[in-house]
Amino acid sequence: MRIARHVLLVVLALLLEATWLQAIQVAAFKPDLVLLALLHIGLRAGPAEATLLGFGAGFLQDTQMPTDLGLNTLIKTLSGYFAGYCRTSIAADSLLVQLVLIVAMVLVHDLCFFVGSSGITLADVPFFWLRYSIGRAVYTCLVGVLVYGALLLRSRFHAA
Repeated sequence: MRIARHVLLVVLALLLEATWLQAIQVAAFKPDLVLLALLHIGLRAGPAEATLLGFGAGFLQDTQMPTDLGLNTLIKTLSGYFAGYCRTSIAADSLLVQLVLIVAMVLVHDLCFFVGSSGITLADVPFFWLRYSIGRAVYTCLVGVLVYGALLLRSRFHAA
């Protein structure tokens, strides 16, 4: 049951990114909902499940952008593994730690994407990374606060 719930969470994040995310775009910054979902799954289920779901999500994203085929698959797979690894190596129960992980994952994800992208020269990577990644990381962190806050409220009302 848990695996089905996690698969549905990743599919929902992919659908929202493909359709609805344009509506909440702020100054060319969009949150990365798939990374949020992978972090949530990794911290709850561990590295194996998050890695496999990261591979699936990255592969589906690569089908929409065939110029850099395999890049999203690789980066999302590694992001899922990292999120699961954090479950066993750090105290990730704290909301502050989770927010730092969100920011770090987005910044590293974007850096790897810009370095591996065929449309960006290596000389332009620092500009693109500073221009787009910091805003995306902050925006994804804010969305993460809202999502985790809603999950906390849900669990408190469910427990009562």
